Amino acid sequence: MSKYLVKKVLSNNAVFVSEGEKDYILLGKGIGFSKKKGMLLEQLDNVENTFVALTDEDKNLIYNVDKDILETAEQIIDMASNELKEDLNPYIHIGLIDHINFAIKRLKEGIEIVNPFLLETKLMYTKEYNIASKAVDMLKEKLNIEIPDAEIGFIAFHIHGGRSNTSKTSALKNTKLVNMIVEYVEKKLKMDMRKDLMIYNRFVYHLVALIDRVNNGKTVVNNSLDTIKKEFFFEYKIAYDISKIIQNELRKEVSQDEVGYITLHIYKLNSL
Repeated sequence: MSKYLVKKVLSNNAVFVSEGEKDYILLGKGIGFSKKKGMLLEQLDNVENTFVALTDEDKNLIYNVDKDILETAEQIIDMASNELKEDLNPYIHIGLIDHINFAIKRLKEGIEIVNPFLLETKLMYTKEYNIASKAVDMLKEKLNIEIPDAEIGFIAFHIHGGRSNTSKTSALKNTKLVNMIVEYVEKKLKMDMRKDLMIYNRFVYHLVALIDRVNNGKTVVNNSLDTIKKEFFFEYKIAYDISKIIQNELRKEVSQDEVGYITLHIYKLNSL
């Protein structure tokens, strides 16, 4: 039977352990309850557990990170899992601790944290954003430090990555892509779309659904495509350019049918 030496208790549901020369984060409901450093864990048959293998860099992080940051990060993960009613990818434990630790370090050094994609993040990942907002409040209270709203967006990316088994980088990439398209349309139509949040929201929601379809190799059928091309030539050109932006970023094809539907959205925006 394997024996695990407790090196650090991260939360009731996570402990930093070693087995021989290997180190892990061991996850399981209640696995850290009443445990202390130096204890041996042997009888885990009644606990559903998951192992997260650690690199030397990960181990240094866990050893050296401030106790309050570590505990709060774990509380945020537990809160997110409970609110979403799903288990998150185990590697969020390292990613979120690392991110929060680095963000707090920058804030204490007086470095401004800026997030130009905050509005898009709120629209694209609403559940994750709302949880991240609570997470920032937890950090403010626990660490007694003022944290900008920009951090809500970045933490939301980590939570989204944790629940979708994708990296936070993927969520950030899609958010940047939406922002890029919005800025392109605003430039072409000489308008500030964000002045009317209802219009902006509607367009962003369409882009989110479109990107999801493209990423998953799906599309829609547009029986009015030929008519759209003829009647809305100017808007179709913008929509076509948008499809090329998406293709260049995602390395996946956008169908002509999709271009037709983008055209209709551009037409509505241009008619305001």
